[in-house]
Amino acid sequence: MPWIPAWLRRRSRVSLVRQSPRPTSGRREAVEALRRAERARTEGLARAVEVEETAERLRQCRSENHFAERIRLSLEGGS
Repeated sequence: MPWIPAWLRRRSRVSLVRQSPRPTSGRREAVEALRRAERARTEGLARAVEVEETAERLRQCRSENHFAERIRLSLEGGS
């Protein structure tokens, strides 16, 4: 880069914003929140089959209860 003056090349290496070597408290909190979210997602994915089975059982119970209610209403003369 011979066409760029030396003073400009030096300036480009110097950051205009000082970055602290240690992360700020806000950054630490954000990183920890991300870790918690990743952990929760992993646990959720691991339990996905169990949750789906439980949901299916609940759907069946609701369907059976709905069917029983309709039979009861029809026997009682309701609509």
